[in-house]
This record gives sequence, C-alpha cells and structure tokens, in this order.
Amino acid sequence: MSTTAAAHDAASPGPAPAGPHLRAVPPLPEPARGTTAPGTTALWWARLLRRGPGPVEHSLVAVNSDRFPDGTRVDMTAVDARGRRPAGWQVDVRFRAADGRVLRIEVAEPLAALCPPMWFAEVHHASSALPSTSLLAFRGAAFRPGALVGPHELAAAGVRAADRIGEVRWWTRSGLVDTVTVAPVYRRRGVARTLVTAAEGLRSLRGWAPLRSDGRLTDAGAGWLAGAPAPWRPRLAERTEVLAPEDTDEGPTGVARLLR
Repeated sequence: MSTTAAAHDAASPGPAPAGPHLRAVPPLPEPARGTTAPGTTALWWARLLRRGPGPVEHSLVAVNSDRFPDGTRVDMTAVDARGRRPAGWQVDVRFRAADGRVLRIEVAEPLAALCPPMWFAEVHHASSALPSTSLLAFRGAAFRPGALVGPHELAAAGVRAADRIGEVRWWTRSGLVDTVTVAPVYRRRGVARTLVTAAEGLRSLRGWAPLRSDGRLTDAGAGWLAGAPAPWRPRLAERTEVLAPEDTDEGPTGVARLLR
C-alpha cells in the first residue's frame, strides 16, 4: 500500500450547502425496480429535500447516469422529492439539515440484492500516522438496518467492533482503500460491494476524496475488477502486482481482498 501519495494529498473541504455553484433542477422519477443506468461510468451527486413532520432532512444521492458529468454536485432541494430518487441512483445518505447527522444509508437494490440487512458504524483511527476511517457493517437488532452510529453508541448497545461482519478502511485524504474485510460466512453475498458503496456515499457527504484502489490485487480482487459496476471502474487501478490470498478469518485482509 502506497502511503506517500496519501501523505501529499491535501485534505478535502467539508460538504458545501446548496449555493450558486450548484445547479437547481427537479429530481427524476424513481426508476423501475431492478433497473440501472446503461453502462456509463459517470457518477454525479444529487442533494434532495425530504419533507416530514420532524426536522428538515436532506439526502445526498450518488447517481450513475449521463445526465450530468462525472463528479457534478446538483442541488435538487427546490422541489420536494417525495421519496423519489433520480434514475440510476446507487447510494442514498440521508442526513439532518441542521447538524449534518447521518440518519440512514441505503444502497440500491441491484447492488445489494443478495446482501443481508445491515447497519453501520463509523470509526476514525486516531492512532494512525495518516488520517484514516473505517466503516463497519453489522447485523442484528441493536440498530435499524441502514443506521449509522459512532463508537460510543456501539459500546452503549453492548456491541463489539469484533462483531462486525464487514469492514472497509481507507486513507481519508487520498481515498486509497487500505482494507476490505468480510466474515467468511457472508462472502459472495454482495456485502463488500454494499459496504464500499455505502462508504463512498459517506465520504462524499464528509467532503473527502473519492475511494480508489492501487494495482496490488489477489486473484479474488482481480476477478471482481473484471466485473465491477461501471461507476467504480475508472477508480480501480489495473492489476500491477499479484498478491497471495493469505486467507484469514480474523483481522483485515488488505486491499488484496478488494471488494470480494
């Protein structure tokens, strides 16, 4: 794992509110169940308004379509989305407008169809020489599916980090993925794909660099790269180094297990 590039990457600014640099347009209708964008690699971001009886909520939604250039952030809060999302949406990070607290992360069904219901915990690694963050995935009734909690809430609920069924850890400034881990019993069910997609939505809300990989992969990682969803392909480096599987049931398995 190259940390030199990560060390020189400048920290990204926090997520900006809707303003003149965002284009205000109405959202598209919800696509038919199971549909996806036709092969484009463009991934743009829509900010939607979620009206309700409580505090004002917004959604930051990643959309895989050619409606806007890759990376464009579009303000759609002028029109009540009424639960709809633009066609080709990938991940929806719903948050409270007043303080930015994340309420739920939802991944589109075509990406998460085989994945069991999960909730998430966000952990920042203070002991790391370079800023890094992990998104952990859990099962169980401690929190509702899609919920995002912090370490204190995790401890208060009596859940240990070791109870996770999956984890993605990345360098915050560069977006370089360090590790992707999935418990053996949950592998080949789309857990890693769902988890990394959720992490991409969270990092965008935080204003951090897009997630990406280097070229060091095992056969499992290279196999995933060959069939990766279209919006991920530009940020997944071609294989430059073959790594041994080093299969283990505990601890992170490294970028060698990227998106398995």
